[in-house]
Amino acid sequence: MDKDFDRYTVQFKHGRWAIYGWGVYEAGSVLEGQAMKCWLEAYDTEEEAQAACPNALHSHDWLEPQISLAHLPDENDPVAGGMYPDDY
Repeated sequence: MDKDFDRYTVQFKHGRWAIYGWGVYEAGSVLEGQAMKCWLEAYDTEEEAQAACPNALHSHDWLEPQISLAHLPDENDPVAGGMYPDDY
């Protein structure tokens, strides 16, 4: 598995066992500083997934950090310079 991730998780999704790598979004990203979850691979069995990434911990969507988009302008927020087509 890729060495750039802080940790790995395995979870049952869509009928397969998926391995995810976790890190933090870097400076310059609109999600800077927030948790980053990257899908890496999926396997038919839990045993295959654990063999491919023995240090992966079991996880579930409810246990994972949620990404916040609250820092981005909403559709109704005024944006200097006009960001939306109806501002013409």
